[in-house]
Amino acid sequence: MPDWFDRIDSAVRSAGFETRVWSVGAGRLLITPFAARVLSCRMDGVEGDLFWHNMDIERAEKAKAIMNSAGGGLGGDRLWLGPEIGFSWPDIKKARISPWDSYKVPRQMDPADWHIAEEAQNHLRLTAEMTMRDGRIQKSVTVRLARQFNVIDAPPNLPAGVKSLSFSIRNELAVLAGDDGAVVGTWDLLQLPAGGTLVCPTLGPVSSPRIYYGAFDPQRMSHDDRAFRFQIDGKRQLKFGLTPWQTTGRAGYHRPVGGGISTLIFRTFGTQPGEPYIDLPLTSDDLTGGDALQSYNDGGQFGGFGEMEYHDPGVIVGRSPETRSSSNTTHILAGPDAAIREAAKVLLGVPV
Repeated sequence: MPDWFDRIDSAVRSAGFETRVWSVGAGRLLITPFAARVLSCRMDGVEGDLFWHNMDIERAEKAKAIMNSAGGGLGGDRLWLGPEIGFSWPDIKKARISPWDSYKVPRQMDPADWHIAEEAQNHLRLTAEMTMRDGRIQKSVTVRLARQFNVIDAPPNLPAGVKSLSFSIRNELAVLAGDDGAVVGTWDLLQLPAGGTLVCPTLGPVSSPRIYYGAFDPQRMSHDDRAFRFQIDGKRQLKFGLTPWQTTGRAGYHRPVGGGISTLIFRTFGTQPGEPYIDLPLTSDDLTGGDALQSYNDGGQFGGFGEMEYHDPGVIVGRSPETRSSSNTTHILAGPDAAIREAAKVLLGVPV
């Protein structure tokens, strides 16, 4: 009987969507040009997806609806545009009273209309155009996006027994048209299975990060002088953010998977303190001063997941620059827990 990875691949293709299966290091990635997803990650010797995916995507009779709905209910690594406060809540006054009654992911953003621009072995470049309207300030912006996936080398000198899979993503944004003062920026989100701890190295102690949804939870949040840690359980909605002055641009998700084996999803991305970061909580009236790193713990609507997120600096229409680009690198490791912790300390610079 096909395992979960092959079931997803078969179900998605049966629903009429293209897939790409890349063998990378000791694992495999499943990529869909539709919705520009790195949808799933399999590692040899580890049971289950190292990313989170909607279980219905494994069923051919449900895969089409799940793919077409996309959004946060699909899974994998996706690209959205910020600010969420402007693009996903058309009426900010109503949103501040009852946010989830009016929240809506714009279809022009996800699944959007992505096209293959370049493709080679272990390389895929997708492009799309989107027009977004900010409901807070009643201004619109049209952008061209590019998203490029590549296989990269594993980190050197990994401890014995550690398996690896490594890839990079490059996201590019160019403003094509818009109202002066409109803001827009790229926002990368990787969905994670519950049961682990997200470790966020910081530039000094961060005892109280910015809270977007929910309330500070000392049972699941902790800090020291060099890192902020967040336990993801997928049971209660909570989201926090760190500014570009607080994060080092690194994050790692450490998760025990049984039998003394653990996994680590390590991601690094560029931060630019002083540039305009534009994603802010519903309570904010500002257009800039937002966060670079974010993490989300879902409340269980789709079975419970978390997210590792980051933002690039935004573009302000009418000002320079009108283009932005950035890359992240992601190294996924699996092996004996002690060895994973050893590797994580080197990559993150702090213990997990």
